[in-house]
Amino acid sequence: MHSTAYCQAVEQAAEITIPARGRYIRTILLELERIQSHLLWLGIAGHIIGFDTVLMQAWRIREPVMWLCEKITGNRKLLGMNLVGGVRRDIPQELHAELLQVLAGIDKESRKVLDAITTDTTLFMRCENVGRISAADAVALSLLGPTARASGIGRDIRVDHPYAAYAEVGCQVMVETGEDIWSRVVVRMKETMEAVRIIRDCLALMPKGPIIADVTERIPPGRIGVSSVEAPRGETHHFVITGEDSRPYRWKARAPTFQNLQGIPVMVQGENIADVPIGLGSMDPCFSCTERWETVDLASGLVHVYSKAELQELCRKRYSIR
Repeated sequence: MHSTAYCQAVEQAAEITIPARGRYIRTILLELERIQSHLLWLGIAGHIIGFDTVLMQAWRIREPVMWLCEKITGNRKLLGMNLVGGVRRDIPQELHAELLQVLAGIDKESRKVLDAITTDTTLFMRCENVGRISAADAVALSLLGPTARASGIGRDIRVDHPYAAYAEVGCQVMVETGEDIWSRVVVRMKETMEAVRIIRDCLALMPKGPIIADVTERIPPGRIGVSSVEAPRGETHHFVITGEDSRPYRWKARAPTFQNLQGIPVMVQGENIADVPIGLGSMDPCFSCTERWETVDLASGLVHVYSKAELQELCRKRYSIR
C-alpha cells in the first residue's frame, strides 16, 4: 500500500503515465493485500475474545493468498513489486487459472465464516452495541476506512478518487450503520468478498502490453506529488517534493492508524474494561506506523528518534497540558 502511494506521488510529480497493464497488476496486488490483511485481523479479533476457532479458520483461509503472493512476487509479505512507472513483474497467463481457483475458495470459505459468526450468539453479544462510535463522532474525528464505514460513513478513496484500475473495474463501498464492533467485523468480511470480485474483473479486463513506462529522463526538482491509497485500515497519504539528482527533497507519509486512534476515547467511554482490548482491536491498529517519530537534520545528517516520554512532553507543550 505504501509503495503504491509513494510511486503514484512521484509519478504525478514527474508526469509519468504508467501502462494500463501495470495499473491492473497494481490493483490485483492491492486487493490481495486487502484480503490477507482482513483475514489476519479477523483471526486476531477472534483470539482477543477467546474464540480461537475463528482464529484458526481465518488463518487457514488466508494461507493460500500468501502462497499466491509468493508465486507472483517472490515474497509472502512486503511484495516489492512497485517501481516508479509501473511494476517489476508481470502476472503470466498460466497463473490466471490458479489465481481464479484460489479466489473461488476464498470467496466460498469467507461466506461460510460470515454465516457462522453471524449465527454465533456469544460472538454477537460480545460485539453488538459495544465500542460504539457515532457517525457524527466519526466525521468530527476524521476516522477512516472500515472504522468509519462501520459508522455509516461511505468514504472510500477507490471510489472518491480512483487510482490504479479502480475507475475501470469499480468498487462497491461496504457500509454498515451499527456504529459498533460488530459492524466493523461485517464491513471487513464484505470487503474481503468484494476484493475477490475486483481481482476477478481485473484478470478478465487486463489488457496486454508493457508493465512499466520507459523512464529515461531525470525528474526535475521542485515538483510536488500527492497520492492517496485506500489501505485495509483506511486512507494512506504520501506527499513528495522532488529534489536534485532525481531524489526526494521532502517526503511525508501518513498512515490511517494515527487518525483512527483519535476515536479510542469515544469508543471506550462507559464500556467494561474487559471490552477495551477488542474495542481497540476492532480498529486494526498498526502500531509500527504510529509508535515512533524520527527527524533528520539535513545539514549534519544527524537522526533523532523521539521516545514516548519526549512525544508526551511535546504534546503537553503544544496543547498547554500540565
